[in-house]
Amino acid sequence: MAGVSKTAPLLVGVSGGRDSMVLLHGLLECGFKKLAVCHLDHTLRGKASAKDAEFVARSAAKLGLPLELARAQTQGYADTQKKSLELAARELRHAFFEGCALRRRCRRIALAHHADDQVETCLFNFLRGSGAAGLGGMKPRTRIGKLEILRPLLGVGRDEITAWAKSRKIAFREDASNTETVHTRNKLRLEILPAIEKAVGPSFRSAILRAADILRSEDDWMESLVPEPGAELHCKQLREMHPALASRFVLRWLRASGIEEPGWRETRTVLSLLEKPSPAKANLPGNIHARRRSGRIFLEKGKP
Repeated sequence: MAGVSKTAPLLVGVSGGRDSMVLLHGLLECGFKKLAVCHLDHTLRGKASAKDAEFVARSAAKLGLPLELARAQTQGYADTQKKSLELAARELRHAFFEGCALRRRCRRIALAHHADDQVETCLFNFLRGSGAAGLGGMKPRTRIGKLEILRPLLGVGRDEITAWAKSRKIAFREDASNTETVHTRNKLRLEILPAIEKAVGPSFRSAILRAADILRSEDDWMESLVPEPGAELHCKQLREMHPALASRFVLRWLRASGIEEPGWRETRTVLSLLEKPSPAKANLPGNIHARRRSGRIFLEKGKP
C-alpha cells in the first residue's frame, strides 16, 4: 500500500471469512507492525454470527493482535430508523470503525474487497441505473469522516485469494448466506456472472475492471468542476449550467445538506422545481421539502 507506513497503527476489518483472513495474514507477512483487528457482530445470523465473532477473537489472540469487538442490533436499528437492512448495517459498521479509530488513535482501516467484488459492484450499479460514480465501483482509497479506507486487494481476484489461503493453510469461517440467492448481489455472483462468462468467456471481468478504472478517473475530473454550493441554490445559475453539471451540483448540495442517500431520483426532484409554477414544492427523504421561491431553491423540515 503506497504511502502507508508499516510502523503506523492500522485497523483491519475482519469478518472471519476467507477474504478478510487473507488480508490480515497478508498484511502481517508484508511487515505491518501495529495492526488492530476490528469485528462488528451484526447479530443477523443467530448462532453463526456469534461463532464468527468467537473465531475472530481467537484468531486475534493467536496472532497476538489487539481486538476491537462489538455487537449491534442491526435489525432493530433498521426498523426503528426505517432504513433498509443494508443501509442500517453500513451505518452501524462505519460508526463502529470510526469509534475504533478514535480509541486506537488510528487514521486508516484496511478492508478486504477484491476484484470480483468490484465486478459485482459495477454490474449491480449498472442495473440500478447509476452514473459514472457508481459504474466506477469502489475506490482503492475513500474516507469515512476522518478515517481513510484502504482496499489493498481490489486488484486481486477471488481465485488468487483462495489459492493463497490454501497455500498458507489459513483458517476461516464460511458464511452460509453467501450461497443463498435471495439477495440480488448473490444472484449476480452465483447465477448471472457465471452465465455471462459461459456466453462470452472470462475476459469480460477484466473488461469491466478496465472500464471502471476509466470511469473513476473521469468522474474525479468531472467532480473537480463542480462548484461548492451554499445553503440555497439559485435558479438562474442552475439554468445556465450544462445539465450534467447542474445534476452534480444539486447532488453535492443535497449531500452537504444532510439528505439521506441522495441519488438520481432526489436530484431530478430538485431540478424539476425549475419547471414548476411558482411557488413550487417537492418532497425529499426524511420529511424534508425542497421549495422554490423568488428565484431560490431551499430546504425546510416538514411538520411531524
